[in-house]
Amino acid sequence: MTGKNGSVWDKYQKLERCYDRLAEALADEDTEPRIILELAAETEQLIAALAAGAQPEGAAGEILARLTLLQKKAAGLTVRLQKEREKAAELLSEVKKGRKALSAYVFSSQEMEYKEGKFVDRKK
Repeated sequence: MTGKNGSVWDKYQKLERCYDRLAEALADEDTEPRIILELAAETEQLIAALAAGAQPEGAAGEILARLTLLQKKAAGLTVRLQKEREKAAELLSEVKKGRKALSAYVFSSQEMEYKEGKFVDRKK
């Protein structure tokens, strides 16, 4: 696998390594979102380059095995990203609920006045 076709396999290997790095980044809670975005962008570029390039040569079984492995990794990353998205949505919902609860307890200063036989609340 040399020449033009060798570079196709190189791109497939780069894509596989990128999937592995993305899986590691998602597994680590301390990973910065910027890194995940960069890896996702790199993955998209590799997929676009592979879609525009030539098909790899080799035994049909070998090609199918590699593509199946990449498909499994991509599916696993999709599930993991969906879970992270749901987790982020849940946290955002909790933050919104917390803000509502906090704003319910934050009172503006008020004073009571007596006018014409009744009390009137005045917010400042």
